[in-house]
Amino acid sequence: MQLDSCLIVSSAKGQHSLAQLLSQHFAAAKLTAAASGNEARRILLNQDFELIIINAPLPDETGQDLAMTAAHQSSASVLLLIRGDAMNTVQPNLSDFGVIVLEKPLNRLTFEQALSLVQVTNQRLDTLRAENRRLERKLEELRLVSRAKCLMIERQGLSEAEAHACIERMAMDRRDTKRSIAEEIIRQYQET
Repeated sequence: MQLDSCLIVSSAKGQHSLAQLLSQHFAAAKLTAAASGNEARRILLNQDFELIIINAPLPDETGQDLAMTAAHQSSASVLLLIRGDAMNTVQPNLSDFGVIVLEKPLNRLTFEQALSLVQVTNQRLDTLRAENRRLERKLEELRLVSRAKCLMIERQGLSEAEAHACIERMAMDRRDTKRSIAEEIIRQYQET
């Protein structure tokens, strides 16, 4: 398993214990600590994490609002550690946000299973993000090609099919992408 970055939100004692547990599984992970919800929010404004662990309660809040905010505003997996007597009331509220709620005192095996779940989830998210980036690039290419075709239709009097064939032929002849041909056509018509 691999984890690059983690934010631990807890008292100093809890930070130390959680850092020790995490370092046994993720020796290379960059661990950042916050002692309160407010401090964690400031850190989250400037930094992204793969995992956020909130050891509730915090000195300035219960930790539930922070967990919801972190899950909503970041792509990090969020673990909320709470006392067992609060489990039944907290877990249903946070499951819709994708927050993993674990009962304290923390069972080592349960924590390790949660870390495995986080790792699998992060790998799946990375795959989905890569696919999303690929689709965004493809969509941008389609927009550029459509814009270039519109300019060719408007300025050269070509039909849509003729403009499309012209762009494809130019890309093939030059061994270039339709995107770069479309960008060239757009630049050419913007200059005139």
